[in-house]
Amino acid sequence: MVALAEAKGIRMKKNGRGYFGLCPFHDDHNPSLSVNPKTNLWQCFGCGKAGDVIRFIELFDQVDFKEAVNRLSDNGHATGKKPVKPKSPTQTASSPEPRPPRVLTAEQIRLFTRVIDFYHTAFGEDDRARVYLEGRGLKDKSLHAAYKTGFANGTLLNVLPQDGGITEQLQALGILNDKGHEFFYGCVVFPVFDENGDPCGLYGRRVEGMSEGAHHLYLAGERRGVFNWQAAKAHKELILTESIIDALTLIHAGINNVVPCYGVNGLIKDHIKLFKDQQPQTVYICFDADDPGRQAAQEVSASLQAEGIKTDIIDLPDGRDINDFFLLTPPAAGQAQSPAAGQAGPKEQFMALLPQSEAPAEANQPEPAETVNKTEFGFVLTRDGRTYEVRGLVKKETRLKATVKAVKGEGANRRVWPDTVDFYSARSRSALARGLRDLFGQDEATIDNDIQRLLTLAENYRHPEGQPEDKAPTMTEKERAEALRFLKNPEMFDEILTDYETLGYTGEEMNKLLCYIAAVSRKMEYPLSVMIQSRSAAGKSFLQDTTLAMMPEEDKTKYTRLTDQVLFYKGKDSLKHKILAIEELDGMNGAIYSIRSIQSSKKITIAYTGKDAATGEQDARENTVEGPIMVFITTTQVDIDGETASRFVFISVDESEEMTKKILTKQRQSHTMAGMVNKLKAEQIKKKHQNAGRLLKPLYVFNPYAELLTFTSKSLRARRDHTKYLNLILAVAYLFQHQRKTKTMTVEDRTIEYINVTLADIEKANQIAGEILGRTLDELPPPSKKLLLLIKEMCERHTRDATEEYHFTRRDIREFSGWSDFQIRTHIRQLEDLEYIYSVMGKRGKEYVYELVYDGGGEDGRPFLIGLIDTEELKQKAKAANIDGE
Repeated sequence: MVALAEAKGIRMKKNGRGYFGLCPFHDDHNPSLSVNPKTNLWQCFGCGKAGDVIRFIELFDQVDFKEAVNRLSDNGHATGKKPVKPKSPTQTASSPEPRPPRVLTAEQIRLFTRVIDFYHTAFGEDDRARVYLEGRGLKDKSLHAAYKTGFANGTLLNVLPQDGGITEQLQALGILNDKGHEFFYGCVVFPVFDENGDPCGLYGRRVEGMSEGAHHLYLAGERRGVFNWQAAKAHKELILTESIIDALTLIHAGINNVVPCYGVNGLIKDHIKLFKDQQPQTVYICFDADDPGRQAAQEVSASLQAEGIKTDIIDLPDGRDINDFFLLTPPAAGQAQSPAAGQAGPKEQFMALLPQSEAPAEANQPEPAETVNKTEFGFVLTRDGRTYEVRGLVKKETRLKATVKAVKGEGANRRVWPDTVDFYSARSRSALARGLRDLFGQDEATIDNDIQRLLTLAENYRHPEGQPEDKAPTMTEKERAEALRFLKNPEMFDEILTDYETLGYTGEEMNKLLCYIAAVSRKMEYPLSVMIQSRSAAGKSFLQDTTLAMMPEEDKTKYTRLTDQVLFYKGKDSLKHKILAIEELDGMNGAIYSIRSIQSSKKITIAYTGKDAATGEQDARENTVEGPIMVFITTTQVDIDGETASRFVFISVDESEEMTKKILTKQRQSHTMAGMVNKLKAEQIKKKHQNAGRLLKPLYVFNPYAELLTFTSKSLRARRDHTKYLNLILAVAYLFQHQRKTKTMTVEDRTIEYINVTLADIEKANQIAGEILGRTLDELPPPSKKLLLLIKEMCERHTRDATEEYHFTRRDIREFSGWSDFQIRTHIRQLEDLEYIYSVMGKRGKEYVYELVYDGGGEDGRPFLIGLIDTEELKQKAKAANIDGE
C-alpha cells in the first residue's frame, strides 16, 4: 500500500509504526492519510475514507472493483505478488524495463483532438470551471485559449454517436471508463501535446462541489509528454514547478520559462530527455513549501544533477505554493519580464515579484498579534488593533460568502467599513482590500495577509449554511437520571399514557402511543409520518400539540401555513431528522409536493438564478435540503389524494358520545385541586420526555423475525400499509434502546451499532397496528354493514369443513339473503371499495366472483386488521427456525 500510494504521487513519511501522507480525496494540507504496513490497510482521518489497495484504486482511478483488480495485477500489486517499488526516472539500461509507452494511431489522435476541442468549448460555455480558475487567480482568457483549457462537465456523452465504435475508442484512450462514464467528469482539464503538436496526455483538476473522488486525475498508463515544452527551446534558464496550475500561474504573471512536473513524483523520462536535448544552463526547482514538496524538490534536484543538469531550489515561505503567492499578491503591470528580456536570472526575477513582507523565513518578519473570538453568528478577528467582525457565513460549492465589518478606533473616532465578500472570488477580495486599505491606512501586503487570515478562519468555521448550530439545553444530573429512568422502565408505554392524561389528553390510548412513537422515529432512517383526521373541535390539534410538547425544542418546527417553495430554501440540515408539524393540511398549499418529495427521496433540490454580490451578474445556483423528516399534520378533509395518503399513517379521533363525556369530565377536573396539581407537574413531565428524546442516539434496528411476519395481500391498501407496519415495529424497538443490548458489526470498513427487535416489540406493534391501520364497521352505512354480516354468515356455512377459501357470486348472495339484485349491486360496490370483499374475477361479459376479506373482527365497531400473525404462533415459528432476537 505504501508503494502504491507513492506510485500515485503521494509522498509517504514514516511515523511510528505507520506511514502518513497527504490524502488525495480531499483538500488536505496536513498529512491525514495513514497506512498501516502490518495490515496493509489505509485510512484518512480528514475525510473518513478507508480500505485496502483495491478500494484505493477504485477511488483514485474512479473504476469499479473488477477494473481495480486488473490494474493492480498489471502493476504487480495483486495478492501473492511482491509489490513493485516505484521506478526512478533515472533508471539505467540494466534496470527492469518499464512497459512501453502507448503509441496512438492516427485515428486515435484525431479523436483525442476532437475531445480536447469539445472540452475547450465546454469551458467557454459553462462558467463553473472558469469561476474555479478565477478563484485561483487565472483570469486571462487568452491564456486558456493558448493552452486549450477544457471542462469535462458531463455533456460529452450527449454528442457521441450511437454507432461506429466511438465509445470503445474513447474507453481505449481512457477518456471514458469501463462503465462508459467520463473519467474526468467534474474536472477542469489541461491537454499535453508532443513536439509534433499531437495530444499525448490529459490532466484533470477536480472543480470543488462537482463530484467526489481524487482531486488530481491523469490518463491511465505511463505519463507522456511535457506541458509547455516550448519553453525549454526558447530559454536557457527554466523554472520547474510542482503542478500545471502552478506553471500557468507564473505564465499568467509574465514568466514564460516554466515547465511543470505532474506532482511531487511527477518527473518523468520525457522531462529528462527534453532537458538533456536542450541543455538549459540552470533548472530552478520551485515546489510547495511543505514537507512533501521540499523532500521532492531535493530528490528531483538529485535526479537531474545525476544527468549532468545544473539545478537550484527556490524556497518559498512556509506552507505556501506558487499559486498561493500570486493569488494573494498579484504583480504590478510590467513587473514580470521574460527572462530573455532582462539581465537578472529567472530566480531573481521570480523572487522580485514577492512583497517584502512575504519574503522567505530568513527575513524574520514578526507575526502580527491577534485574537479570535467566536460569536453566535460568526467570529471577531483582531490583528494589531485592526478589528474584523465576520457573520452570515455561507459556504456553497465554489463560494464562501460572508459579511465583514471592519472597525477602527472607538467612541467619536470610531470608523466602520461594512462589506459583503466572496472569499473564493479574486474580484470580491480585491474590492474588499481597497476599502480596508483606505480605512486602516495600511500597505497592500498587510491587508492581503489579514484577508488571507479571514479566509482561513471562514473555511474552518463549523456552522453549516451560515446558520447557528442547534444547541440542546444542558441537563442537570438529576434531569438526566430521571430521563434514563423513564427510558429504562419496562412499562414505558404505561408511563407515556399516564403522562398524556396528566397533560390533559384523555382516552384514545393507541392514538397517543402511535403519535409518540412516530415523533421519536424522526431520528431513524425511515420515520413514520402522521395525519390526524377529524371534524372541527374534535381535539386533533390538542393531540398534536400535546405530543409536540413532549419532544425537544431543537428537533421540531411547526407552521400554520407554508408557501409553495419555502422548504426548498431552508438550510441544508435544518429539517434533517426533525419534526415538521403543520396545523392544517389546507395551510400547506403547493408545499405538499416538496413534502412528499423529501419524504420519498430524503432530500429536495432547487435550481434558481441569483445575483453575484461581487460581480452583479446573474448566475445559476442550487440549494439542497436534506431529510429524512417526520411530518405531523391535522386535517378536516375526508378525501386525501393517493400520492399524499400513501406517505402517512392516518389517525381518526374518536367522535363518539362516550368520548365526549370523558373529555367533558377531564375539562371539569382541570378546575379542581387535582387539576391544579397536574398543571404544576406538566412542565416536569414535558422536560422529562424532551431530555429522554435527547438521550436516544441514532442507531440501526434490525428485525430478525421479519420473514416470519404475515400481512393480508388481498387488498391494494396493503401495499402501503405493510411498510408502515414494518417501520412501526422498528420504531417501537428503537424507543426501548436503553433496555436492549447494543451490538456492533462492520460493513465495508464501517462499524455500525444496532439493536434487534424482540417479540414484545412485535406484540405491541400488532396491538397498535390492529387499531390504527385497521378498519371499523362504523364507516359502513347500516344496509352495507348488514349485507357484510350476511355474506360472512354465508361463507362460514360453506367453509365450515373446507380447507380452501370460498369464492362466491352475486347470485350466491341473492339466494342466501333473499335480497334483490338491485340492493346487492348497490351495497356490494361499497364493500369492495372499502376492501371488505375482494374481486377475484370479473370482466365485461363475465360474472363477478368475490372472496371475503373481512374475518369477523370488529363487530363491536372497533377497528380490526387482517392477517397479522399471533405472537405465540410467531414465537413457535421462531423457535423452529432457530431465531433468537435477544
